[in-house]
Amino acid sequence: MPTVSSELLHLVDSAIMGRPESLEKLKNIVSEAESFRSREDVDCSPFLVVDSLIATMGGIESFEEDDENSPPSVMLNSRAAVVAGELIPWLPWEGDSDIVMSARTRMVRGLLVILRACTRNRAMCSMAGLLGVLLRSAENIFTQDVGSIKQIKWDGTPLCYCIQHLAGHSLSVIDLHGWFQVMTRTITTIWAPHLMLALEKAVCGKESRGPACTFEFFGECSGLLASGDSRWPFTNGYAFSTWIYIESFADSLNTATAAAAIAAAAAAESGKSSAMSAAAAASALAGEGTALMPRLFSFLSTDNQGIEAYFHAQFLVVESGNGKGKKASVHFTHPFKPQCWYFIGLEHVCRQGLIGKAENELRLYIDGSLYESRPFEFPRISKPLAFCCIGTSPPPTTASLQNSQPQCPLFAEMGPVYIFKEPIGPERMARMASRGGDMLPSFGNGAGLPWLATNDHVQRMAEESSLLDAEIGSCLYVLYHPCLLSGRFCPDASPSGAAGIARRPAEVIGQVHIATRMRAVEAIWALAYGGPMSLLPLAISNVHQDSLEPEKGSPPLSLATASLAAPIFRIISVAINHPGNNEEIYRRKGPEILSRILNYLLQTLSSLGAGKDDGARDEELVASVVSICLFQKHNYALKVQLFSTLLLDLKIWRLCSYGLQKKLLSSLADMVFTESSVMRDANAMQMLLDGCRRCYWTIREKDSPDSFSLNGDMRPMGEVNALVDELLVVIELLIGAAPPSMAADDVFCLLGFMVDCPQSNQVILCVLFSYCST
Repeated sequence: MPTVSSELLHLVDSAIMGRPESLEKLKNIVSEAESFRSREDVDCSPFLVVDSLIATMGGIESFEEDDENSPPSVMLNSRAAVVAGELIPWLPWEGDSDIVMSARTRMVRGLLVILRACTRNRAMCSMAGLLGVLLRSAENIFTQDVGSIKQIKWDGTPLCYCIQHLAGHSLSVIDLHGWFQVMTRTITTIWAPHLMLALEKAVCGKESRGPACTFEFFGECSGLLASGDSRWPFTNGYAFSTWIYIESFADSLNTATAAAAIAAAAAAESGKSSAMSAAAAASALAGEGTALMPRLFSFLSTDNQGIEAYFHAQFLVVESGNGKGKKASVHFTHPFKPQCWYFIGLEHVCRQGLIGKAENELRLYIDGSLYESRPFEFPRISKPLAFCCIGTSPPPTTASLQNSQPQCPLFAEMGPVYIFKEPIGPERMARMASRGGDMLPSFGNGAGLPWLATNDHVQRMAEESSLLDAEIGSCLYVLYHPCLLSGRFCPDASPSGAAGIARRPAEVIGQVHIATRMRAVEAIWALAYGGPMSLLPLAISNVHQDSLEPEKGSPPLSLATASLAAPIFRIISVAINHPGNNEEIYRRKGPEILSRILNYLLQTLSSLGAGKDDGARDEELVASVVSICLFQKHNYALKVQLFSTLLLDLKIWRLCSYGLQKKLLSSLADMVFTESSVMRDANAMQMLLDGCRRCYWTIREKDSPDSFSLNGDMRPMGEVNALVDELLVVIELLIGAAPPSMAADDVFCLLGFMVDCPQSNQVILCVLFSYCST
C-alpha cells in the first residue's frame, strides 16, 4: 500500500481535532465523491484513512479476535475512534470475502479489537460519545435493508458487537433512547434482532457486575501510595477487601507455568487441588517466571518487613517477613480469570491460645464466600508502618520484600478498598460482598438514620447497610473510595479519617484514572415510567386505536416484532432485580400487562404458523417467561402475581405445541419443591384445575377456548389426555407438599372439580388424591 501523504494525514488530524469541514471532506474522499490527487490515490484513499485512524488510536496487532495471545493495550486517542465511527457508513463495503476485507469491515473490526482490549479503552470511547455515533452509523447502514428482499448488502455483525461492548461498559439514557429508535426504524430487517440481542448481552454482561465508580490501574507505574503510621497497626491480624477486574495477569507462558507449579505444590500441602495446578513444582521453586507479579497491596515497615499480596500468573500469593529476617508465603489454589469481576477478601487471623501458643490462619474470600483457609504464621513487626501501597509495589527508592523485584503494578480496575486492623469474620465479608461496591459508608453520629424508602426491599437494604457500617467502623483502618479521588489524592473515608483524627490520604502513583459508568439496567429504569416495560411496545406490531389493545398487524411486521419478544422478556428478567425497576413493574401492574402481551404473542405466532416444525421460537419464549418468574428475588407479592398471571394460567399457553405444554407442566412440577410457598399463595391448585376444565376436557363447554389451534381443528385426544396426566401429577405434588392445615381446602377444590368432570379417568384420580389428602 502506498505511503500516506502528509496532506491526508493533516486532513485526518484536523478531523480528529473536531473541525466539521475536515470530517465532511474525509467522508467525500472515502466515498469517492471527491478525488484526492491521482487516480491511484483515489483507489487507496479509504484504506489509507482507515489505517491512519487505527494507527492514531494506538494500532492493533491483528484483526482476529484472539484474547489469549494478544496482551491488552491502552488506546492513545479516543477522538480518532469517534471520527472512525462517523466514517463507517461512507466507507466502501464491496469486496468482502474470507481473505480480503473491505475498508468498512476493516474499520469496524479494528474498532472492535480496540474496544475488546481493555476497560480503559471502552471508558475513553464512552466518555467521547462513541456509542451514539455508532448507533447513528448503524441506523444509516441498516435502514438500507428495509423493504429489501435481496441478500443483505453488508454484514453488520461486528458493528453490533462494538455497540454491545460499549453499552456493556456504560449506557446513558440518551443512547438507550437512540437505540430504541434504531430498532424501531429497522424492525423489519434482520438487524433489529441483532440489536436487541446486543442490548440483552449488555444488560447481562460481566462488566455490569462491578462497582459504578472504580480506580483504573494501567500496569505501568500506576497505583495508590498511602501515608505511613507512627506504629505498626496490625498487631492481632488484618483484613483486606475490594472489588477487582483484572485485565491481564502474566506476560509469558513461563510465568503461568511457574505459578501453576507453585499452586500445585501448595495444594498438595493443604489437601486441596485445582485444575490449573498440574505443572511440576521444581521449575517454579527455582525462580522461573518471576518477571511480572502484579501487586494487590503491600504493607511495609521502615526496615522493609511486612506483608505483600500479589498475583503469580492467575494465582494469588501472600508473602510476609518479620524483623528476624524470616520470610514465608502462601500460594492459594484458585485460578482467577482475566476480565471478570471478583470481590476479594483476605483475612489473617491470630488468636492467642490458653498456653501461650498462637493460632494463625490466612483466609481467602471470593465473592463473599470463604474459598480457602491455610495455616500461616502471623508476622510480628515492631517497626512503624512506612508504606501502604495498593495496586503496585513501593516506589523504587524503597526495597520491597523481594529486593530484586522491580515495581510490579497491576493492570486492573479496582473498586473501594477496605483495610481493617483486625479480622472481621466470614459473616461480615459476605455482607460486604452482597452490598456491593457502590456504597460510600457513613460512620458515627453523622451517619444519621437509614433513609425512608418507597418499598420494603430498599428500606431493608438501607437498614442492613447502616448496621454493617456501624459494625465495621471500629476496626476499619483506612477506606479509599474511587468517587472521592480529587487530583492526585484520595482522602481516607474511615471513621478516623473522616473525623480528622488521623490524616491518611492516598497519593496517586503515575496515572490513575476514575471510571464511572451507568449500568444498562439503571438506564432502562431512568428512561421512562414502567422501567423495563418500555421495551414491550417493540414486541407489538399494532394496537387498536380506541382500546389500545394489541392486535395483529401485517404478517411480516407481526413476525418481526414477535421475534423480539424472547430477548425482551429475558432483559426484563434481569432488570427486575434492580430496586427501581422492581418498584415500577409492581406499581404499573406489570404482571397483568405481561399476561396480555404474552397472550397476544402466542396467538400471533399460532396464526402465522411460526415454529410449527420444531417449536423453537415458542420454546425460547416459554423459557424467557419462566425466567421472569423465577429471577424475582426481592418482592414476594410481585412474584406471586407473576406466577398466577403468567405460569399458572393455562388459557395463555393452550396454543403452544403439545411438547411445550408438556414441558411447562413438567417445569411446574419441579417448582412445587423449590417454590412451594409461592405456588400455594398463587392458588396454584384451583387455577390448574380451572385450566384443565376449560382447555383439556374432551367434552367442551360454552366458554372453552380453542386449544393447539385458533381454527377450531380437531384436538388430538391422546395428547390432551397425556397433558391431563401431567397436570394431575402437579396437583398430586401440591397436595403432598401442603401443610396439614390446608388439607380441607385441597379436598374442597378436588370435590368441586369432580362434580362437573365428565371424564371418568380424571374423576378416579381426583378421588385418589382426596383420599390421600385426608
